[in-house]
Amino acid sequence: MPTLKNLARPRSIAPALLALMCGAVYGQSSTASYNGLHAIVGVKIVIGDGRVIEKGTVVIRDGQIVAVAADAATPRGADVLDGKGLTVYPGFIDAFTTKGFTAPPANNKPDPDLNVADFASAFMRETVRKGIAPEIRAVDSLGITDEVLKPYQSAGFTTVLVAPGGNDMSGVAALVNLSGRPTRECVVRDNIGQSIGFGASRWGGGYPSSLMGHIAQLRQTFLDAQWFRSVEKSFQAGGSKRPPIDPSLIALQPVISGKLPVVFDADSEGQVERALDICSEFGLKPIIAGATEGWRQLDAIKKSSAPVLLSLAFGKEPKDSAPNAKSTTPPAADVKPETPPATEPPPFPENPAKLAEQLRLYRETLKNPALIVGAGIPVAFSTKGTKTPAEFMENLRKAVAAGLTSDAALRALTIDAAKIFGVERQLGTIEAGKIATVIVMTGDFLDAKTKVKMLYIDGRKIDPAKTVPPATPKFRFDAEGAN
Repeated sequence: MPTLKNLARPRSIAPALLALMCGAVYGQSSTASYNGLHAIVGVKIVIGDGRVIEKGTVVIRDGQIVAVAADAATPRGADVLDGKGLTVYPGFIDAFTTKGFTAPPANNKPDPDLNVADFASAFMRETVRKGIAPEIRAVDSLGITDEVLKPYQSAGFTTVLVAPGGNDMSGVAALVNLSGRPTRECVVRDNIGQSIGFGASRWGGGYPSSLMGHIAQLRQTFLDAQWFRSVEKSFQAGGSKRPPIDPSLIALQPVISGKLPVVFDADSEGQVERALDICSEFGLKPIIAGATEGWRQLDAIKKSSAPVLLSLAFGKEPKDSAPNAKSTTPPAADVKPETPPATEPPPFPENPAKLAEQLRLYRETLKNPALIVGAGIPVAFSTKGTKTPAEFMENLRKAVAAGLTSDAALRALTIDAAKIFGVERQLGTIEAGKIATVIVMTGDFLDAKTKVKMLYIDGRKIDPAKTVPPATPKFRFDAEGAN
């Protein structure tokens, strides 16, 4: 028989208890956090466009920033992060990486043997079109695992441009938020640009095997795409010759029409020059990725209006590899000096002139970011060529020491990258209405001692020091049967 106590019990207690318990499983402090309501209170806010609020509040609701101000009210029931002594920045954007892309199986695209006396194709046959795969889309082959996520998040990155790689034409790059959510929820834009390079092909050996061979392959492919466009246009106008069903040439139509940029992976002076020449010849819209010798082509890059996704892969500083003739520290009494094996030749000191030239080139490379930014060229930063995001941040500090301003460094990591990719309405600054991709740090982003305290990516609160929780709770609760 029901008691008065049981009859008075509200029937909604089971769903409320379920929400509270799920919050505990996910390490969230309240049901407000479970519902996507957060507030970072009493924090220094670096907007990202030069403005700074020394002490204010950032409010996030359902994945969007809804308030940023010194006097912004903290919503009732919000999951609150005390920002005392902390600084909040816009999430950093890695403007070019192949990490997070899982390449589909290579396909040699075999054609049947043809008698060229009976049939001479007007375009390059698929069987010899090695390393040409513009129809691949990064968004269809994302593989952003925890091994990729964690190092990025620990360095303050919330967004990456994932580009297919390994071919002369590798496919369409996608801009992705590092929230760990499914593809349909984490992709910001799926069509940033066609990834092109001069690298080795993963489609097998043989032609093209030289730089000139790769250039010839690219030029022939663009000529084929133009031929396809003319046949398609004639067919649509009533002509009898139908265009072939060729996925690669179809995928290149927005590229040769200038609607889709080409992201040219070009580092050296010669590669940058050749990339810009190809773009000029075929009327392409260029973006240069890498440009570690971009300072040698400043005028050409600026004339082309190409933005640069600048690599900070500086390498190690050259040093004299020879040991000192005299050690300044005497050996311990009980330690015998090591004798080189008889089979190894004694070390010789580095050629002083050679070392001096290596140091000169290294220092010029460190000044490259400041020179490109100083020329008025739009710049974003890429982790391309660095082993880890942490190494990238170390190199960024070296670039600042070599003349790059801290303001320019932050803009290249945030709003300038967002503008290059056409997503400045969503990313790049901490403003109401934008996607909640922000990082809370313990100090200045350029200080080597600064740590990432917390990230909010698409509104999802992420502590980089903790293990990411599973997509579903470990335990299941039966709301209907709860007592």
